[in-house]
Amino acid sequence: MSAIINMTPNNREEIFTAAYNGSFYTITGCGGNLDEWTNGYCRLLKEEGVGEPEWFITFRGKDMNMEYGLTGDNAYPDGLTFLMFPLTGLNMGRLAIFKILMSDRWFDDIVDNNRRRQETINEQG
Repeated sequence: MSAIINMTPNNREEIFTAAYNGSFYTITGCGGNLDEWTNGYCRLLKEEGVGEPEWFITFRGKDMNMEYGLTGDNAYPDGLTFLMFPLTGLNMGRLAIFKILMSDRWFDDIVDNNRRRQETINEQG
């Protein structure tokens, strides 16, 4: 079983920087028991020949909103739960296909898309 790291105000910037630079695999909208999510994803990733993440990080919509200044329609619901994991040691070709099948995203893509939308919102004032 992979460990779950909880984001806090003290580690938020460091984690988000590492996740952006490392293009962490990101799952949006993880309701319920996080152990079930991580165990389920680990099982599916193994079955697909991707490998197993070393650890997962969990954070909320409010963390994204605070870190990246997301507002209005671009902001996430405060309580929305995310899970993400680093790509270290995983089969990237298989993971890319898995990501498409699961409708998940890379963290840097999420941030870049949010940033573009927020810039438009800010310009429209």
